Amino acid sequence: MLVGGAAAAIYTDGSFMSGDFDVVAASDERLADAFARFGFQKENRPGHLRFGYYHPDVPGYGFQQVSGPLFDGRADLSRLYRFHIAPDSALELPAIEDLIADRLAQYAVAAASDTSRLNQARALATLAEELDLPYLLRRIHEEGGDVALLDVPDAEAGRS
Repeated sequence: MLVGGAAAAIYTDGSFMSGDFDVVAASDERLADAFARFGFQKENRPGHLRFGYYHPDVPGYGFQQVSGPLFDGRADLSRLYRFHIAPDSALELPAIEDLIADRLAQYAVAAASDTSRLNQARALATLAEELDLPYLLRRIHEEGGDVALLDVPDAEAGRS
């Protein structure tokens, strides 16, 4: 499952670009085996963090496994979005509410000058065809974000 900035890029139809792909997988070993099978290499390049993978044919992108269950087990797995990329291939994305909550939480711990994650959260909230407001508010609270940073009608009234 793809999470983080790359998932935000898909949901926003490329309004935001990401240089890395954060992946949640059931098994570290199986993901490592899959990367190796397709020619990915463990990250070892100067100027890059020493974890994750990259492919020599597309060195501008990094791939990293996010450890543990999706959003520390707080995400409702029945809300996953399946994005078909070929007739027999699909990519799963978290619910847009989970991704908004994640982006707000990431913004809360980022450098004060880095508003990219806040901009992503706002764009996701604006572009969403429909938001489950009670679920969104619960997830923002669980992730430690601030719903007041979003321009979501009735969000403030739903805060506890």
